[in-house]
Amino acid sequence: MIRAVALGLRLAGGGAGPGRLRSAMVAAAAAIGTWLLSSVAAIARAEQFEGFALYSSSEMQRLLLAVVLAIALPVLVLAATAGRLSAALRERRLANLRLLGMTPAQTRMVAVTEAGVAAAVGAVAGLVAFLLTRPVLGRLSVAGREWSVDSLRPHSTDYVLVVVLVPLVVVALAALPARVDMTSAMRTARKADARRPSWLRVVPLAVGVALCAYVISWPSTDNPPGPVVVSLFGGIVLLGLGAILVVPVFVRLVADLLLRLSRGPATMVAARRLQAQPAAVTRVISGLLIGLFLVTGARSVVVAFESTQQYVDAARQINDEQRVEVPATARTAASVIRRAEQIDGVRHAVAFSSLDGGCREATQQCFTALVGTCADLHLVAPTLTGCRDDRPMWLDAEGAGAPAAIRWRAESGGPPKNRASVTLPAPTEQIHGDAYTALSPLNASVFVPRGLLADSQVAEEANVQVLVTGDPGRDLADELKAQGLGYGDYMTFADYDFVAGLRAMVWAIAAVILSIGLLAFAVAAIDRAVNRRREVVSLQLIGVSPGLLRRSQWIEAALPIAAGALLAVGLGLLAGATYLSLAERVQRAPWQQSLTLGAVSVLSAFAIAGLTVLAASPRIRPELIRAE
Repeated sequence: MIRAVALGLRLAGGGAGPGRLRSAMVAAAAAIGTWLLSSVAAIARAEQFEGFALYSSSEMQRLLLAVVLAIALPVLVLAATAGRLSAALRERRLANLRLLGMTPAQTRMVAVTEAGVAAAVGAVAGLVAFLLTRPVLGRLSVAGREWSVDSLRPHSTDYVLVVVLVPLVVVALAALPARVDMTSAMRTARKADARRPSWLRVVPLAVGVALCAYVISWPSTDNPPGPVVVSLFGGIVLLGLGAILVVPVFVRLVADLLLRLSRGPATMVAARRLQAQPAAVTRVISGLLIGLFLVTGARSVVVAFESTQQYVDAARQINDEQRVEVPATARTAASVIRRAEQIDGVRHAVAFSSLDGGCREATQQCFTALVGTCADLHLVAPTLTGCRDDRPMWLDAEGAGAPAAIRWRAESGGPPKNRASVTLPAPTEQIHGDAYTALSPLNASVFVPRGLLADSQVAEEANVQVLVTGDPGRDLADELKAQGLGYGDYMTFADYDFVAGLRAMVWAIAAVILSIGLLAFAVAAIDRAVNRRREVVSLQLIGVSPGLLRRSQWIEAALPIAAGALLAVGLGLLAGATYLSLAERVQRAPWQQSLTLGAVSVLSAFAIAGLTVLAASPRIRPELIRAE
């Protein structure tokens, strides 16, 4: 076993040429992964240390855990991809060692040592790089969040986990699965083509789609039953797993189709190559597919937050129009309006009285009314149409089962039995439009024209809300307070700031994940192209032109990237739609942004694929001819 370790160390050194480059790439990937995971762990600990006032500790911990896992998954894919560099060459080498008489245990020890040493060196280098760059992280602002250098301190368990996990993935994915039985060794030594991928790879994806369809078919509710929640998370996990497992099957089907429809030698060569190694394509594009799937699904989570009424109201204040409710009485309303209109940026100040129509036990309905004119209503809510000044009208669709007449009382501070009242016919028509949003922050179920309360004591006693509208921003409430005017239940912008930060965080994570995915794609694609140089040389020796080979390589690279990206984005949108379907207010998954993200990723991958065409198109040299 000592000799096996010594041989593994010698192979890890790389010698000269491709071996040394491979060891350097494994170490670099491990260093990048270790540095990034350590940085993410430090930021997560800083968030826990500094706290977050908006949400409970358990909710923040789940959110932080999701962020860490979302970044850790493509990082580990990068590490595994680097560990699989020169996979074909190393498997033939291990097979030859097996044929020379080494036992399976000795062969595995050689593979473990070779892959593990470079990964361990890279992990230590990444940890040192994190310690050196930690002060820089303390000066960064990501998604509106800032952290002190003292808070950016991962726990000792975080250090151990990261430094052990990254090399372990490299070893497990690169060395342990190596086929070392005698039959596999003979087939590998002969460079036999891979078997057709099993259709069992489709099963996880099919089950995931079925679970998601079951969840989507369930009626929308904020409290879904346990089986639906289990189906949600199980379906999403199986979609992500299935997106990777199904790629070889899909590639082989596309290759078979290309071969049948091929009209030229370039297409035929590309199809034959894809047929020979369909599983190898998965190794090349897996990191990119995982990144696209995660980012697309995460964007749908942000959509769910953006659909909450707190965020919608705050976004309206900041982007469209500020709206503040100022309490008043019938006697002070004119003075409040005059003082409010003196503030710069105020557009309108309109007074509405409030009436209470009581509740109906039989239907569990409660009625409230705003008293004003249709002109006032149009001034502050121009999207509402169909208002009439000669009759009460519904502001919402809750009129079914209402009594023929409603006794309205002045909504004031006194006991209900002592308030002035008036009886009016129940509305029979509805004002068109979303009154809840258009009149926010005022809220009522009925609009009562002021003319119907002429000479009524109700109009004198009713509370008045002056709705003040102003230019977009956040300062109107403070300006009103400075003028000595109080305001009612005015929103805070904590929810808006949290969602805006969450959205920025998702895009920051998207940039990190896709960068890692493209890096893994570049490493694997160039390595695969370099390993196939001898194959390209052999085709040139029998008379195939370099131009034809380049066209076939472009076809071979383009099809899996484009098809895989569309598959990942589509499955990510399905996962997001499944999550959003359980919300009470169903929102559409952000397919336009997701397709744009996928297009950018595909274009970037095409640019990287161009390098593989250059790397796999060498000039015919004597050493390549001898090697072939």
